[in-house]
Amino acid sequence: MLVSQSSNKPLVRALCLPDLDKAIGGVKQLYRHVEHLISLGWDAAIITEGDGFRPSWFDSTAPTISLKESYLRGEINAASTILILPETYLGADLTSFRGFNLSGLARIVFNQNAYYSYGLTPSNPVTASSLESFYDDPAVLQVLSISEDTHDFLAHNLSIPDERLSRVVNAIEPFFVDDQPKTNRLHWMPRKNPDHVQAVLQGLQRSRVDHIGSWQGEPLENLAHEHVALRFAGARLFLAFGHPEGFGLPIAEAMASGCWVVGYSGGGGKELFRFGASNEVSFGDWTGFINSVHDCLKGFATAPNEMNFRLKRQALAIRSLYGRQQELDSISIAWERIAIQFEKWRLN
Repeated sequence: MLVSQSSNKPLVRALCLPDLDKAIGGVKQLYRHVEHLISLGWDAAIITEGDGFRPSWFDSTAPTISLKESYLRGEINAASTILILPETYLGADLTSFRGFNLSGLARIVFNQNAYYSYGLTPSNPVTASSLESFYDDPAVLQVLSISEDTHDFLAHNLSIPDERLSRVVNAIEPFFVDDQPKTNRLHWMPRKNPDHVQAVLQGLQRSRVDHIGSWQGEPLENLAHEHVALRFAGARLFLAFGHPEGFGLPIAEAMASGCWVVGYSGGGGKELFRFGASNEVSFGDWTGFINSVHDCLKGFATAPNEMNFRLKRQALAIRSLYGRQQELDSISIAWERIAIQFEKWRLN
């Protein structure tokens, strides 16, 4: 049986296709997951479309291997390999996935956004049989969730039992810090819900309230991850437009960098809006969004000491709860369960 040469554990291969070199948070987290598995003694790698592909917008030590090369090496083997599938693979035909039969392998579903469980678009809904085959197949050893909201969705909406669910932490990169001088600058990411972005920005531009004139704004797009961190480090406010979200990593990154956050939690980010330096806005409430920004700007102008105190406390809480060690510990616990489940599954 082909197993890791450094241990008696099975191989772990994470599907991450097609090869897309653009900023997708879930892709980065998949690479981080593989890095942690290697540090825990697993032979793990990312399966890509082409040989040598690696996203350029973040750094990672996770090894990559093309699907074809993995097959030629004999790794597509039910007796020795566990496959990690993103939740977006729901509906994929694993009996003929890009010409390869992956259906016999033990699988882990890494669900980073439960709101994709019924399909990525309303025009292409997922059927009940698709959900059943994706989540209820005995070959699915465990489903990993990355937030309280995602976990609750999987447990209650999809009725996945507790013994097949594991929470893992989404860690903040260590270069998101709150130790830099800040100016009256706010940022947003325009990729998601651009119509909401425009509605809120135009409302702010037309505002006739005190304090707004001293602020400058800049969208964050097409930036390397470290450059996003630099922008956050020098800013005081982040406007969150993402919805729906499995976790809301940009929200957490902004908070870890000492930014007040106003906007949508996306569902998955609800657990982040509890540390005293944020204003959650209901999705689509543009008036509430603008009013919350006004309140925030007034706070910085009239009570800067209290605002800064809350920001420091929030940044400390986020970095403590969502750090690399917390991520590693949660992955270790989940994969201890998976190792036991794999042996039972393999012997059946």
